[in-house]
Formats: sequence, C-alpha cells, structure tokens
Amino acid sequence: MCFVDSTTSNIDIASTDLDPICFKCLDCSSTFKAIGKRVKCPTCESTRIQRV
Repeated sequence: MCFVDSTTSNIDIASTDLDPICFKCLDCSSTFKAIGKRVKCPTCESTRIQRV
C-alpha cells in the first residue's frame, strides 16, 4: 500500500505529460500508444521504436 503525507507540497503535472504518444515498432511493425520515457513494444517487447 502507498500512503502520501498530507503535509507534502502539491505535485504539478501538466496535462500534456499524460497524453499518450503514438509509436511504431521497427521490428514487428506494430503501432501502439504509450506514455513514458522507456517505451517498448507491447507485442514483441522490442525497444527499437519510432515516434509516429
């Protein structure tokens, strides 16, 4: 379980940070949407991807 202390300051996250980005896998040619920095293909788990 995860608890957050109510005395901590608020975290500012821009809404554009949570928008999924479309990617294409260079190994299996699958297209998918993902959020994050270390994205990998959900089909073949390759890290050779290209932003579409």
